Amino acid sequence: MNALRSSFLLVGFVVAGCEAPLLTGPPTLRPGRDECRECGMLINEDRCSSASILDDRGRRMYAHFDDLGCMLDIERMDSSLPSVVERHVRDYTTREWTRAEQAWYVASNPDRVRTPMGSGLVAFATRDAAAAHAKEHEGVVMTFQDLVAHRKAWMESRYGKPDPR
Repeated sequence: MNALRSSFLLVGFVVAGCEAPLLTGPPTLRPGRDECRECGMLINEDRCSSASILDDRGRRMYAHFDDLGCMLDIERMDSSLPSVVERHVRDYTTREWTRAEQAWYVASNPDRVRTPMGSGLVAFATRDAAAAHAKEHEGVVMTFQDLVAHRKAWMESRYGKPDPR
């Protein structure tokens, strides 16, 4: 009986040891290889990129985006998108990852600040860096919540409200 109990314990430890840790933190971006989940373009401009961790019934995966507008649009428009667990954005100057909800954003005229999909939206880890960029490029500094509202209003003014179906 002790041998049987020992076998069950051993199997339990092996199975527990094989469980993958939950995916967390920013991804390793592979420019020229990773594809934007929203528009399908290859991500070549890393300083405008972002990523979300999606949870699909306990299975976590990264969704990469080539432009902040793509990340915001897919979250607003795609009702089949799995639950967003984390969001990470690239600092436009340092190219370091930072949590999206802690970053500062600048919305500029897309003709003044070119981004892969033409949103004119860029992220910064600090408010001071965002303010300096906004001053130089005639932009507006905002928080993540402000950014979400700004993008929604911009999209609806340009394309109308999405079909509720």
